[in-house]
Amino acid sequence: MLRALATGFAGILYFVVSLLLFIPFRMKPIANYNLVIFPLLSAIALALFYKVCTVTEENKAYQYAYACAILMWQVLGEIASIRVPEGMILQFSGMNIKILDAYIYVAALWILLHILWRTKAVANRFLFLMLIFLSIWSFELYMDNYSSRIAVDAMPNIANIILVVFLVLTVVILYVARKAATIEKKTVMGGLLYITISIVIMASGQWKKPQEFYVKYEKPAIENEIKNLQEELAYINKLQEQMGIAKKEEAAAVPQQQGGTPPAPAEQGKQQTNP
Repeated sequence: MLRALATGFAGILYFVVSLLLFIPFRMKPIANYNLVIFPLLSAIALALFYKVCTVTEENKAYQYAYACAILMWQVLGEIASIRVPEGMILQFSGMNIKILDAYIYVAALWILLHILWRTKAVANRFLFLMLIFLSIWSFELYMDNYSSRIAVDAMPNIANIILVVFLVLTVVILYVARKAATIEKKTVMGGLLYITISIVIMASGQWKKPQEFYVKYEKPAIENEIKNLQEELAYINKLQEQMGIAKKEEAAAVPQQQGGTPPAPAEQGKQQTNP
């Protein structure tokens, strides 16, 4: 059980420390910061994945898979879609996989994971990596969408229910971890503890008033997006003027303003033959 606890709290400790990595994105923006942190974390995640594929000791493979899944989420689920205020590359990907519509992909991947587990088509170390990644993805979907859409008055009650449910799950996982016979099973239980304890922490605090986070941090981000869109619109208008598209549109609009839409050639012939 101690190994499972150590694994779970190691993930939580890294999560707390990694919050410092996101300060230069929104709280105190630094130009070109994403050009440094994205390649760095990507290289570490790929190195860990390589270890998962090549290491012969199964218990070490599970540990590498656990660390790889957490880093892969930060690279693909967080940093890739964050738009920095200024820099050479403002955004590596315009696809935000944390939006509400992503639930269909998450559900499909959970089903595929179950099929792979039942059929033993993939080594368990890769299934464990996928389990942690999907668990974080599901957790983030709720945190970024459902919790922010629920009425403020109802959220504390819902958060309390979630808190109780995941406290019970945490106790069950601890019991299973205590009975686990292998290091691999204890590592898996530790990874699940990381998820359940994270949800317990969020349900006991932020999820009771989730809108505070969005009011504090999302407003500047939205204002920045509006500014970028206005700049893009101004650039498009400039291109239209240079290409003469704006003048053509204005010229086409003049007859409509003066006398409506000009009649078609066939109608003009009818008007001439039938005075």
